[in-house]
Amino acid sequence: MPETIPQTNLRPGLSSGESLFGQVTNRLAVAIIAGELAVGARLPKEEALGLEITASRTAYREAVRYLAGKGLIEAKPRFGTRVAARSSWHLSDPDVLKWSLSAGPNEEFIRDLFELRMLIEPGCAKFAAMRRSKGDLDQILAAAEGMRLSPAYSDENILHDLAFHRAIFVATGNAALSGLSEVVATTLTWAMRLREQGPADSFAVPLSDHLRIADAIKRQDGEMAEMLMRILVSESLREALFNFRRHSFSAQPRQSNRPLAAE
Repeated sequence: MPETIPQTNLRPGLSSGESLFGQVTNRLAVAIIAGELAVGARLPKEEALGLEITASRTAYREAVRYLAGKGLIEAKPRFGTRVAARSSWHLSDPDVLKWSLSAGPNEEFIRDLFELRMLIEPGCAKFAAMRRSKGDLDQILAAAEGMRLSPAYSDENILHDLAFHRAIFVATGNAALSGLSEVVATTLTWAMRLREQGPADSFAVPLSDHLRIADAIKRQDGEMAEMLMRILVSESLREALFNFRRHSFSAQPRQSNRPLAAE
């Protein structure tokens, strides 16, 4: 009997203008990461992707090739095209990370992401304080000021927050570290989208942390910048887990529609 996966939450955040390739890629990726297509399962044929997607063979082949490059799919002679083992997935790839968060992460995965931040960002703040150029500092200070002036919890505030963290990565002068900035940005964006609009004074503590980090970098106090960033990431994890549990508790049970049949 063919394996099936429910047609639920497989296309989070897709816009009406997204390409067919993008729709098919997201549909398959989230289904794989959510476990709706099990490890070792053959991929569904293109016509099984859903009535709302007319999956051309070209778009389907491109999506499969793209996901194979991310480690989600493997194709072997006499084995066929199947879902790869999780150990093969490129979890630090920004696309895979976005799909993982869209598919519904668990607390263990959230902790894993914040542990990665804890290992990386405090050191980056220290290097940024030691190595930053005037241009780097201007970007960090401008982002911190943008956070202070924009409405708390607003989209504008989130953009300034992301710019702040990205600018610190750049200021390290380390290309290998800078390559990890999008992993942090993706985690940050997901966590901030979980927050509910609260009173402005509830934003005072995280804003103060950002401003103090910016000041430590300005003064080239690497030890202080490192310590403050460690506190910021720790508080961010606490807030993310609180919001995640609140959303999980209040979420309505999913409704299964027409299943997607695997080959």
